[in-house]
Amino acid sequence: MCFSQHSNNHLCYTDTCVQQQPPAMLMYQILSAFCSVMHVPIICSGTDDLGFELLFTSNLNEMHDVALTFDHPAPPWIRGTLVRNGLGSFSNGPRNFSHSFDAFAKLASWRFPGNNSVFFSTKFLRTHFYKDSMKEKTIAPYLLFQGVEPEFSQVEKFQALVRGIDNMNVNIYAFTDNKRNLTEYVALSDFWKYYVFYPRDLSTGGAVSARVSTSSSGFGLLGFLNLLSSAHPLPEPGTGHHITFLSSVSVLPWTSSAISLIRIVSPTKRVTIARWNVDRVPYMHSFSVTENYAILFASPFYVNVKKMVLKAEPFDCLDWYPNRPTTVYVVELKTGKVTSLTTGNVFAMHHINAFETSDTGIILDVSAYTSPDFVKNLEMKVLTDPIKRNQFDSLAQIKRYHISLATKKVRVETFKGPAYAPYTPNIDMPAINENYRARPYCYAYGIVLKKDNVTLSKIALVKKDLCKQNGDKVWYVPYHYPSEAWFVPNPRGKAEDDGVLMLPILDGVRRTTYLAVLDARTMELTNRADLPTVIPFSLHGRFFPEIY
Repeated sequence: MCFSQHSNNHLCYTDTCVQQQPPAMLMYQILSAFCSVMHVPIICSGTDDLGFELLFTSNLNEMHDVALTFDHPAPPWIRGTLVRNGLGSFSNGPRNFSHSFDAFAKLASWRFPGNNSVFFSTKFLRTHFYKDSMKEKTIAPYLLFQGVEPEFSQVEKFQALVRGIDNMNVNIYAFTDNKRNLTEYVALSDFWKYYVFYPRDLSTGGAVSARVSTSSSGFGLLGFLNLLSSAHPLPEPGTGHHITFLSSVSVLPWTSSAISLIRIVSPTKRVTIARWNVDRVPYMHSFSVTENYAILFASPFYVNVKKMVLKAEPFDCLDWYPNRPTTVYVVELKTGKVTSLTTGNVFAMHHINAFETSDTGIILDVSAYTSPDFVKNLEMKVLTDPIKRNQFDSLAQIKRYHISLATKKVRVETFKGPAYAPYTPNIDMPAINENYRARPYCYAYGIVLKKDNVTLSKIALVKKDLCKQNGDKVWYVPYHYPSEAWFVPNPRGKAEDDGVLMLPILDGVRRTTYLAVLDARTMELTNRADLPTVIPFSLHGRFFPEIY
């Protein structure tokens, strides 16, 4: 079993907590028990979600290099900067965002100089969208994931379509030009554009829409709208390059849409590895890369061009076909050869990892959903309603795909959880030891929403053992809401799980966010430091050892 000792006297093991409870928690547990006996859910709704609303409440505070105090000295080998991207403000002036994924991008960082000190910073990403919105004292008309309330006028919707996506609130990454010894740190979303930022002070640089050899950003000369890409580029093994993709939506009836696999050679140089035509462009959030291949799952979730022109709200302009198969594209990185296979209907949100086997096969793990409805239900009106947010299916499922290039067959495998925590295969926001990227591996870390299959805010942080039964471990504390973890390996470690997990966790009882450090082997909380401000829901991030 996994035990974790916390500074507020929680002692947790797997799925159970014995605790000396603070007065606020005791009060809410008494109130919750009263609600249950008296059957008054309207008065008492939300007692199981203490503080959860802070994840989706605007926080306009910005700060730089605020010293934090850990419970214990940080390990001396932790040196570098953890940077995270996510949601900062959910409204401006008279307008509110309809969907949580449209909130203004806000960065947060924790800098570890390696001398037992740590410094916290947080700042909004100064995109054109953000600056125009602040200047106009409303939400300026740019293309959004879903829309605003009150909604844009038809003229504003046309403006939004022309301006495109500009709010990079999903992920961050670093691209290096080895020839010039230049590293560029960028904020990303699921679109081709990105923004440069500077990790030492979180200031914002310029917007970049990098050109590639066979297309250009925006409307191409042949009537293509080059928009969709991935917020999760991946390193190309054995090179200093990275891989991503670009989807080109045809706006002319006599031309086909296309998908391109792109090699990122440097911050400014992109090279097309392969480009192939498709009848309709699928929405893809992430993908996988092995030593010799890139693997893209094209779920039947397609861009509807007519809807896009009329509504200018990308997510509402996607059509889902629950009875159609998923197309799997396997692209050879050296030659650009594309092999198309099919598998069952699935919505593959986050790929976990993939690696090649000795028999011309590929093993690929994803966090999968039965449909995109989960993403649709992350609307603000759902997340801020204690009843509605518990009513939709939020459970992902790890699926392992065995891909045979020899037979062109795909076989699917699922995993079970142990009796003490049967929900462990339901992780999303996955993280691994990046030293095992594109290699055989055993451990995936992630969060499970609604671990009891009832309450969305009961969030567990899970270590899933993909190599043996009953090796799973769980960290869970009531009213504590973890986000995606990042694995920082011990530079002297030899085991895959020798390192720490770092992540911000909202303590709903104390209404405080703290940076948590967990032993990745045992899932014990070994250290924590309270932040001077609450961090709303954080999406993705990375640790940069070169920045300290």
